[in-house]
Parts: sequence; C-alpha cells; structure tokens
Amino acid sequence: MIQKTRELLLNPWFQLVLSVLFVTTSEVFLKRGAVEAPRLPEEVNWTGVSGLASLDVWYGILFVIASFASWLYVLRFIPLTIAFPLSNFVHVLVPLSSWFFLNEYISAQRWCGIALVLLGVLIVAKPVARMEEKL
Repeated sequence: MIQKTRELLLNPWFQLVLSVLFVTTSEVFLKRGAVEAPRLPEEVNWTGVSGLASLDVWYGILFVIASFASWLYVLRFIPLTIAFPLSNFVHVLVPLSSWFFLNEYISAQRWCGIALVLLGVLIVAKPVARMEEKL
C-alpha cells in the first residue's frame, strides 16, 4: 500500500494534475482573501499589500508554492512542449471554480472560450495518451 502510494506521488503525470489543482485552489483562495482584505487608502494600498492580512491569501500563497514544487518535478520528466499545453487546463478549472465557489458569473462568450481551451487540451492530450500506452 505504501509502495503504491509512493509510486503514485512520484508519477510525473500525477504531479502535473496536482500542479493544476494547486494553481486553481490558490487562485480561489487569493480571490477570497483579496475581497475580504481591509480597505486602506489607495496611496497606502496601491500594491494590494493589505491582502496579507487575510488568512485566505496565506493559504493561496502556500498552494502557489506547492504548485511550483510539483511543476519543477514535472519538468524533470515531461517535455515542456507537452507539459505546458496540458497545464492550460487551469484555464478551464479556474473559471469553473470561481463560478462554483465564488458565485461569479460566466457569460456565454466565456463558456465558449472555456470549451475551446478544453478542446485544445484534449487535442494535445490524445497523442500523449497514445504515447503512454506504448511505454
């Protein structure tokens, strides 16, 4: 059981999925933290530094760091020409997560864009799946 868990955690494809999920999670936390941040005068807070007062921002930062670590691991084993296009699945997950968790509106035009990104990721993923079957 421990060996199988270790193999899964060290699988670069699993790490790629984790990286995308971590980025998505970090964006939701950062948005929540930015919204709940204290309102300061613009001359003091033009950088948005007041967001650091929010625990959600700190959770977001931790997920950014986790994503970065996963991404570096992915880059050791998967060619960038494959990993980067697949990582763009984040452009599907972030709007969907914003809609689901933050009650943000997604216009019809944006839904079309999400569908196009998803189609592009699937086009890139199909040859990768065939390649993996041969290994």
